[in-house]
Amino acid sequence: MAKQQILFVDDEPMLLQGLQRLLRPFRMEWDMAFVESGQAALERLAEHPFDVIVTDMRMPGMNGAELLNEVMRRYPAMVRIVLSGHADKELVTQCVGTAHQYISKPCDPDQLKAMIRNACALSGRLVDEEVRKVIGAIDRLPTIPEVYLELKEALSQEDVDSSELGAIIQKDIGMTAKILKLVNSSFFGLRRVISTPQDAVTYLGLDTVRTLVLTNSIFEQSKPLLTKCLSISDLWQHSLSVASGAKAVADCEKLGRSGVESAFVGGILHDVGMLILASNFAETYDKAADLVVTEKVIISTAEQEFFGVTHAEVGAYLLGLWGLPAEILNIVSLHHRVHLQDEGHMTPLIAVHAADIFSGVLTNHPLFESGRLNQVAIERAGVQDRVRSWEALVKEAVAGTGGA
Repeated sequence: MAKQQILFVDDEPMLLQGLQRLLRPFRMEWDMAFVESGQAALERLAEHPFDVIVTDMRMPGMNGAELLNEVMRRYPAMVRIVLSGHADKELVTQCVGTAHQYISKPCDPDQLKAMIRNACALSGRLVDEEVRKVIGAIDRLPTIPEVYLELKEALSQEDVDSSELGAIIQKDIGMTAKILKLVNSSFFGLRRVISTPQDAVTYLGLDTVRTLVLTNSIFEQSKPLLTKCLSISDLWQHSLSVASGAKAVADCEKLGRSGVESAFVGGILHDVGMLILASNFAETYDKAADLVVTEKVIISTAEQEFFGVTHAEVGAYLLGLWGLPAEILNIVSLHHRVHLQDEGHMTPLIAVHAADIFSGVLTNHPLFESGRLNQVAIERAGVQDRVRSWEALVKEAVAGTGGA
């Protein structure tokens, strides 16, 4: 297996030397280069391809935000990581759209290693270089115009609270992903994983959310998808239906607050890869949809045929770059292949899988019909006698969201 090519950028020679010593044990896995300025980084990138760039923020001439903007423009498939101190919060906000992840100084080498490994884990499977470039260049996902306007209006009110904002944010795939990406970055130094928009707003604070949404336009109004087969409203409705159904199933199975939250957020984000592929490859995605209709295959099979990768893998890859919680990545990645998780008991992943199957039948949209429940996973978890009651719960939840 080829070594990952990592470029580190910091204008302080002593810190750069210290980082080099700190990371010496990883030489068997990484080929590393160290440079002292943004301009030097761009010159090195022009000479040699790198998989990952890790940059400081406060540098003379070209700061980290400016460097990452240029890297994103020239080399969109690169993983972009900020290594910065907490005093750089204003600068970090400037590169929210271009940095995949953030890590705080002083650097924990094991944390950095895990971050780079997770961010790069799926890249080798994305066989189409064009797909990799598109995913690498994504800094925000399309959002529902009505939801964007609702959030903007709420943020203009002085007495708005975090629960109200969280309730608005969780209506939308892109908003949920971006808020969870930011709050779980090490830049904020939280001691636990945040998995719901409400908790994220509470920890980030209203001022930060206002800055992200209103000043930096993280949540932009989306343009209609150019696909004939899929609209953003279709995807939003299906995602909300699955999230509501998965939450009901997880609650029924007594998975606890954390499990119920993971099922709901995982349900919202489970098809985020569809949004990425349909937004950026509309014509090809329509061809995949035609295959679904003519050959009666599920959409992930058609995606594999045309892209060499499925929406589940694409979604998990992007959310992994963004540093979302591992359980959410697991749900997004495996919701069509639940048997690959061997927990031996009921999980949020199974709840999302079941809700996806039942909701897909109820909404009667060919791209959301995902076949049958994975009996191997259901029997392994010992919940086969619960399936009929789940179907009723999902039907009720889907009706409650207006999806059927």
